[in-house]
Amino acid sequence: MLLTTCNQTALRALRVFRSARGALPAERHELPRPDPFPQQRWSKRLVPLAALGLASPPSVEDPVDVIVPNAASRTQASFFSCHVMPAGLPTDSYLTLGNGLCIPCPELLFLQMVAIMTPEAHALLGYELCGTYSRSATEPRTGEVTYGIAPATSVEKIARYLDGCGRRTDVMLARQSLRLVADNAWSPMEAIVALMARLPVTKGGYGLGEVALNVRHDAFPELTSLGCRESRVPDIEIVGTHVGFNYDSHAHFDLDSIAAAALDDHPDGAIWDVREKYLDDLRRNRELAAMGRVILPVTPNDLFAPSGLDAVMLEAAFAMEEFDDRSATYLRVYLGFRSLAAERQRLIWSLLPWPEGKRYACERLEKATWRSRVGHT
Repeated sequence: MLLTTCNQTALRALRVFRSARGALPAERHELPRPDPFPQQRWSKRLVPLAALGLASPPSVEDPVDVIVPNAASRTQASFFSCHVMPAGLPTDSYLTLGNGLCIPCPELLFLQMVAIMTPEAHALLGYELCGTYSRSATEPRTGEVTYGIAPATSVEKIARYLDGCGRRTDVMLARQSLRLVADNAWSPMEAIVALMARLPVTKGGYGLGEVALNVRHDAFPELTSLGCRESRVPDIEIVGTHVGFNYDSHAHFDLDSIAAAALDDHPDGAIWDVREKYLDDLRRNRELAAMGRVILPVTPNDLFAPSGLDAVMLEAAFAMEEFDDRSATYLRVYLGFRSLAAERQRLIWSLLPWPEGKRYACERLEKATWRSRVGHT
């Protein structure tokens, strides 16, 4: 069998592969013709369900997206949604995951998804492809995340690929998303905070500037000799400033475990783990301050509470005003327009890993589609 998927099907396949900690092959090749060999024609049993993150065979209502070199190569199976490769793209844009399953290279996949995703979701896909984590193939919003894996690509590689794709509308839109992306994100939540900090105020973000993620900073030898860590890695830094953010999840200060331990006559070691993590966070902030870094913690409550992230980002702007001589006036004025606060919070909610997030995302997509239709009437 030889089959090349594209769009959302290819993204699922890539997430399955990365979640299994597979190393993407370096070799790229041209788009091959689909071939059901050794069978004479395509059947549902030939479709590699597990590799595509599918729980059931595809159907007419829920087909598999495949891509072919030309119209003459189209498959006739009704459970395939067949796309013909557009002209003008680099020819060596595909790679083989194994067992005859091919997908677009991560750079082409990023380009393909620009037509399917909202700009913010598309930028978050960029953080994932250029980061060290993978979302779940079956439940990308709320499913289990795989951490500590090799990036699939980088901002530089995507930009270089787009440069070879000519002057196309989808390429222009992909470049706009890529401007919001940074390499080396370690988690989806960290990527959301980085995106909102980077996103211009005209697009519903905070416009703090370019971000750098997980840059290691060495401590002074005098401190390490006294027992301090040799280095610290803040999650997010605003480039050209002394200010940044750390996303501290519930695991950093697990109040539920503390409450449960208070009711237990013989608490286990988990409560001490929580305590040690909390103390290490305090030491981390001190040590980063000694390195000249003002790193503000961001918690889940800040993201879910109305205007919670507004306060954190304005505090960051005030800190940059104090330490970097950068005016906070623009953000102070912007956040003063209360009429924009609700829409900004809906954007944040639409990106977060909770069941209601999908509803907010759909509402924003419908509104954008309606505005697009009105603009063309």
